[in-house]
Amino acid sequence: MAWPDAAIRRALHDPALDAAGLCAQASRLAQEAAQAEGAGATPLRIGLAGDMTLDFVAQAVACAAAAEGDLVRVHLAPFGALAQACLDPASALRRMGAQVVVLVPAVEAWLPPLPPDTPAGEVDAERQRVVSTFSAMWDALLADGCRVVQQTLVPPSAAGRGLAERRLASSVGSRVRALNDALLEAAGPRVAWVDAQQLAERVGLAQWEAPALRAHARLPFHLRHLPAWMRLFQGVWRGLVGRPRKVLVLDLDDTLWGGTIGDAGVEGIALGPDHGARGEAFAQWQAYLRHLAERGVILAVCSKNDPAIAVTGLAHPAGCLRQADFAAFECSWSDKAQGLRRVAAEIGVGLDALVLADDNPAERAWVREALPEVGVVDLGTDPAGFIARLEAGHWFDQQICTAEDFGRARSYAGRAHLQAAQAAGTDLEAFLAGLAMRGRCAPAQPGQLDRLAQMELKTSQFNLMTPRLTATQLAAWMARDDAVVLTLQLADRFADHGLVGSLVACEAGGTVRIVSWLLSCRVFGRTAEACMLQTLATWALRRGARALVGTYAPTDRNAVVADLYPRMGFVAEPGVAHAWRFELASPLPWTTHIETDADAGATRVPDPAAARPPPPPPAAA
Repeated sequence: MAWPDAAIRRALHDPALDAAGLCAQASRLAQEAAQAEGAGATPLRIGLAGDMTLDFVAQAVACAAAAEGDLVRVHLAPFGALAQACLDPASALRRMGAQVVVLVPAVEAWLPPLPPDTPAGEVDAERQRVVSTFSAMWDALLADGCRVVQQTLVPPSAAGRGLAERRLASSVGSRVRALNDALLEAAGPRVAWVDAQQLAERVGLAQWEAPALRAHARLPFHLRHLPAWMRLFQGVWRGLVGRPRKVLVLDLDDTLWGGTIGDAGVEGIALGPDHGARGEAFAQWQAYLRHLAERGVILAVCSKNDPAIAVTGLAHPAGCLRQADFAAFECSWSDKAQGLRRVAAEIGVGLDALVLADDNPAERAWVREALPEVGVVDLGTDPAGFIARLEAGHWFDQQICTAEDFGRARSYAGRAHLQAAQAAGTDLEAFLAGLAMRGRCAPAQPGQLDRLAQMELKTSQFNLMTPRLTATQLAAWMARDDAVVLTLQLADRFADHGLVGSLVACEAGGTVRIVSWLLSCRVFGRTAEACMLQTLATWALRRGARALVGTYAPTDRNAVVADLYPRMGFVAEPGVAHAWRFELASPLPWTTHIETDADAGATRVPDPAAARPPPPPPAAA
């Protein structure tokens, strides 16, 4: 039996889901979890601790995970014992073996009122004390091998003396905002954040609060916002489990512009101020989509249209999106599900990386039925509401933006050129040489940790072992004198792709074993794997190693690298499933079209005198 039940997942994806419906589905999930355990399955374990009554939040956590296909058991820590539960090794929270721990602090527990004339130095000292306490809590939980998620604090809605409160460093509102910023800075990549402050400010702080329920039942927010909180947590959960949504697929007519371009022509579609409020709304929507693309969301088109006519709409002077902004442009008269499959194949992602935004309810219903792994957004009929409806699903939330996110659109344009050359039968070797690729394959630097951790979570296709190493674990590997964490940065004549590859390996007894090896799908087919193996082999030979050993752990997404090791000359390791061995010799057999920086330090051996910490704990499930 598959858990969670498909009917529950459909109900949780319903935009009309309310708090009562969510709680009903949570009850069904609890029964499913008990059945799964009875059948020998092991649901993921999540610990939940805070300073308020969190029973409803626990239900929302379970529903958010289930909506993404994960059956979980949520275990509540005792009420009001947040710090003790995290810091005491004997607490139930610490002993339960949770893979994820969610912390929900309350403002009043950490920031009691201060006299208005409290000196700024005392306010700062208080903030540092709180940050130090939370840092100790995070370290304790991370040492247990779990992932940590924390909710930001929400400032109170009461204005007191109005604007004067904003200017007053000792006011609760000012202290909450400053503390949130300080906690985010101190946590770095160690903690994933549920930004309840942003959600509360979006719905309105006065609407978020429930003073009577807070006084009588110690609830953290009004229950009518429980579904919105669930979807916020759902966005965080996708990142935790390494299943982020990457591609926003858009229809054209009545989605990117008003009207049907095949009937009205480019002059007749509603786009821009010449077409009133509706045209203005579509122009603002396009500007928002460009904003997403500039931050790493991949845009694609899937529309039932004549492609020659449809493309003219992307040259409209009032629009800010052009055909080159889309990594795939699927215009045909076939059904939407087939079109989405072609989009996924062209971009090189799984169907579960796609989110479809379409105005047509019949098309949306068909995609939900035929391709349940695709996210579907009901945009409604008013373009002025498109942005809010898309953002309500938190489809593309992530914890940090990297330089690689900013250049992703250009990278996919370069990938499209490569695919076009292959499809046209162009001499691939000549084409690759003509890309003028320049690379740097070298040991990772501390400033690259955020991007490395992001790749570990997001990369599923070229991912040989899928260990999902955290930033903390990667830092531990970087500090070991018997290990190396390599990064590959790549640029060509089309774009600077940034950091697109990583490889973690360690040496023992003359054998270098590959622990993790990732490569972005943007640079598939460019001999990047040969470049990385060359660098690893050079490092291994300088250490006196005699062989490389790599493991391929099959998943439902990484079949593209199933034959990588034998293709690169490795032979099966006798008696070890999915393990491959390469005996090192000089010269090395791999050739690459990537010109590397000879001064990159790629062959540098880490200082043997450096401290060697114990191996990092296993990655969370």
